[in-house]
Amino acid sequence: MFTIKVRGDYIRGKFKRARKSPRKIISIDPGDSGYRIGTFPVEPEHVGRAVEAAREASETWSRVEGADRAHALRRFAAQVVNRRAQLSQALCAETGKPLWLAEKEVEQISARVESEISEGMQAVAPVHLPEIRFGVEGHCQFRPLGVMVVLGTASSPLAEACHAILPALLAGNTVVFKPSKLAPACGQLLAELFDEADWPHGVFNMVQGDAALGLDLVARSEVDGVWFTGSGPAGKRVLQAAADPLRKLVALHLGGLNTAMVLDDADLDRAIYQCVLGTYANTGQALDATALILVDKRVFEAFVPAFVETVRSLKVGYGADPGVFMGPLLSEFALERGLDRLARLKAAGARELLASERIKLQRPGFYLSPSVFAAPKPDLLPALLSEGLSFGPDAILIPFSTDKQAIELANATRRPFVASVVTEDSDHFEQVAEELRYGHIHQNLATCDRSMRLPSQGVGDSGNHRAGGLHAQRSCGHPVSILRSTDAHDSSRQVKAFPGRYLIRED
Repeated sequence: MFTIKVRGDYIRGKFKRARKSPRKIISIDPGDSGYRIGTFPVEPEHVGRAVEAAREASETWSRVEGADRAHALRRFAAQVVNRRAQLSQALCAETGKPLWLAEKEVEQISARVESEISEGMQAVAPVHLPEIRFGVEGHCQFRPLGVMVVLGTASSPLAEACHAILPALLAGNTVVFKPSKLAPACGQLLAELFDEADWPHGVFNMVQGDAALGLDLVARSEVDGVWFTGSGPAGKRVLQAAADPLRKLVALHLGGLNTAMVLDDADLDRAIYQCVLGTYANTGQALDATALILVDKRVFEAFVPAFVETVRSLKVGYGADPGVFMGPLLSEFALERGLDRLARLKAAGARELLASERIKLQRPGFYLSPSVFAAPKPDLLPALLSEGLSFGPDAILIPFSTDKQAIELANATRRPFVASVVTEDSDHFEQVAEELRYGHIHQNLATCDRSMRLPSQGVGDSGNHRAGGLHAQRSCGHPVSILRSTDAHDSSRQVKAFPGRYLIRED
């Protein structure tokens, strides 16, 4: 069992506990729901103090040389490596992730530091145009926004948070981070890493809280930018709260309904592996999890039974136990929402190939076995995908006759985030990919196999075109364009309507 000493919010380089807060967050291990990881007080007054600390540190931090900010990030990465075992255990306990997936998430953090320094900074590198026109040169440089708020997600509370925090800090912003209410221990550990890396006080701050506190934080007039990862409805509330003043930059990363397409020439072993991995890793609780699998009719009858039997064989259990592929859902609410979605899928006409049911293990938890549905008629798709988003261990298989039909089905979602195309023919992939309206398109890889070394954003309602990944620093700053005259004044080049003679008065 994972335990942590609750230290409170992190403001100006110190942990501060709320003494008489009426609001508390209780962190429960979703794989062992009778066990409390910790009780975290919520102190609304700390919101203003954290923003004030970030504002005061902003002017100094924004003037620190990029190389020095990069060095500070490397100190942070060293602490991640030093405490990787504890971080993995915390993820496993607080989110239910199996240990193999928790370890992978922790590895992503230190790797992100180096990619952000070596590649991410190139996206905001200064631009020099030696001749805009005769006698005029141009420059462009990116400057930090100021104070950025990062609202964390429960499905990936460390890596997704760092995908926003690290580029924001490297770009010269200060940060106020609010972890998900389902992962407060992970949020505290992240603050401890910055504290142990000896960062300047006020550059990174962390406050615990629920959705109401997050919206209060976003609405502060002293905040210059907001980075949110989560659901579409929550993203709308964040956007509304941040609307005043208008200068606030808001980056929404909302995920979507992700699609895998299995073409007739696919290697079926590869297709089954990538589709199962994309659908059921992290119990389907990821912005890039596969929800819809389109299979060519010529291989549908061979694919379906092999896929179902593979899913049936997945080991569901407590994340720290050996051999576990899939852990519990994040909360009781997530479990009930998943069961409700399955009931609606059946009511809409989907055929249940593998039934999902609550699992009772030795440890009480929010366990749900994986399910597989088939929709023999593609015209059922609008009813099946009414939410536009899946967030659980279930997949819908639909046969298609032609590439055109498959592309139309894939593009029917309002949240096109990631599409995966399984085919051994690269030319065929290029033809299909050209018609897919998604932010990420993969060949022979799971939808969950994203790289932060490339730009990361969805289209449609899966975001607001503020890219993460390689272009994250562009969402953490603003460009400044500079024009400079390089020649002495030449009156013969003045505009024709300008007076020919004028005097400079000397007083």
